[in-house]
Amino acid sequence: MNIRPPVPERVQRFVERQPDRVALVDGPVVVTYGELGTRVASLVRTLRGRGVAPGSVVGLGLERSAELVIAALAVMTAGGAYLALDTTQPTERTNHMLKESGTSLVLTRSTVWPGSAELPVETLHLDRLDAGQGHEAAPDAPPAAGNDDVAYVNYTSGSTGRPKGILVEHRGLANLVDWYLEAYGITERDRLTQLVRPSFDAFALEVWPCLAAGAALHIVDSPLLRSPRELVSWLHETGVTTAFVPTPLAEELLDLEWPRREDGTVALRTMLVGGDRLHRYPPPGLPFRLCNNYGPTECTVVATWAEVVSADGADGGFPPIGRPIRNIVAYVLDENLRPAGPEALGQLYLAGAGLARGYVANPDLTEARFPADPFSSDPGARMYATGDAVRRSADGTLHFCGRTDDQIKLRGFRIEPAEVEAALLKDASVRSAAVVAHHQELLVAYVVAPGADGDMLRKRTAEILPDYMVPAAIVCVDALPATANGKIDREDLRARPLPQESEAGGGVTEQPGDVDPELVALWCEVLGLETVDPQQDFFDIGGDSLRVIRLVSKGRRRGITMRPEDIHEHPVLSDLAAVLRSRQG
Repeated sequence: MNIRPPVPERVQRFVERQPDRVALVDGPVVVTYGELGTRVASLVRTLRGRGVAPGSVVGLGLERSAELVIAALAVMTAGGAYLALDTTQPTERTNHMLKESGTSLVLTRSTVWPGSAELPVETLHLDRLDAGQGHEAAPDAPPAAGNDDVAYVNYTSGSTGRPKGILVEHRGLANLVDWYLEAYGITERDRLTQLVRPSFDAFALEVWPCLAAGAALHIVDSPLLRSPRELVSWLHETGVTTAFVPTPLAEELLDLEWPRREDGTVALRTMLVGGDRLHRYPPPGLPFRLCNNYGPTECTVVATWAEVVSADGADGGFPPIGRPIRNIVAYVLDENLRPAGPEALGQLYLAGAGLARGYVANPDLTEARFPADPFSSDPGARMYATGDAVRRSADGTLHFCGRTDDQIKLRGFRIEPAEVEAALLKDASVRSAAVVAHHQELLVAYVVAPGADGDMLRKRTAEILPDYMVPAAIVCVDALPATANGKIDREDLRARPLPQESEAGGGVTEQPGDVDPELVALWCEVLGLETVDPQQDFFDIGGDSLRVIRLVSKGRRRGITMRPEDIHEHPVLSDLAAVLRSRQG
């Protein structure tokens, strides 16, 4: 198993070899590799002066920016592991992550995260360092982090009612980088993007292969993510050659017209997608490669991949998740841990260099999810039980077929129903709760809470959970359905119509004359509902930024012209209809 040195060492080589080449572009901010090296070295001195070394965890409370990348690289260079925090999530959740992971220090800016004053650990405001408070002198440098040390910690939803932290080692990250550079042919002449939120594990996929190749990383401005056409134009103008795009957004981009250069080609060479199931094949004549990536955080972001071309879609099925990346082994096993035959359904187990060390402060869960690998001759070899049901076709290609448990994946985020249910049960009025994915794209909670109001419960839940885990709807019921063995019947709940659907009698209700029926139908389609009330707020009934993109894109194809900001500024259906009607007049 040939794995090259950790990422910080590789980046340093380009700092020395090409100091004048651009490393980071963040709007008007341009950072060369020489400047990157200087800023990282300065912050490393500060971090080591505060005791950061191999085994330390440093939190990053920063927005997507060049500064975030510099801070993350400095933490790894100092020997520590970074923990990217979502600055918008409830404080209680953040404090749990910090305490459980043993985080010793949080790097942030006072202008980005005013709430950082409430954190239970020491906080270092980078803007105050920049303002002249100075970087401490470091003691003698400890040994650099090796491949067996932890590179970063990533938290995902947990089945125990608490988020669970995953310890990803430099070995897995180095293997990911090696595969990425080889599979996509990345060199120092390339330009890549960073557009996911830092707390999403795909952040590592976007950033570290880029800098380890000496290429330029372009930070995508947030408004572009709400406008597919503007994003396409920006990619063209910037000359981006390789980009990771979350699957729902990528599916919108595939149908757009891509600007061509003088030679008839497009700058973009490869689009990587992942985070959700890819539901479609690309149209004929797509001017760049489309590659579908699959992988849990426990296997360092990507475990399998497949290039998807339009001709593959002839059978009408979903695109495959492909074959394992280098140094990763994929087993498809039955319930007795025996290999399933070709085309047989089984659970996917992963083994090899990408496996994480395990879960933070949870040896029992680590042992359960990372059992010994019975097919390996290496002592101590482990495998990871993904919980995903797959089948392997005769040619060895893997196809995703769903989950073997209750875990939900929406918009790229893993959601354990138990964690959402635990948040709901904190309200004294809630006796029992069950959470399911409705219409495959809508998180819905069913609660037994006599006298409670669903909307009020939703607001209270939003004070505990991050935005992507807050149910789009909370439905009060007299009792939760049960299976023959007494468990909650989630299939029954998934099959139930939502209240507004029941009242509609299965069809779209007649809307007031001032609301275009086409607009109503469009909302229903994008939100996965049978009907909507003109006074409902798009974001209160399941809407989010990705669905805004879908609404705008689908609307244009039907002759309804609107901008993403129209929905954000006028989220109530009747208000939006009035704005569009006024604009038409």
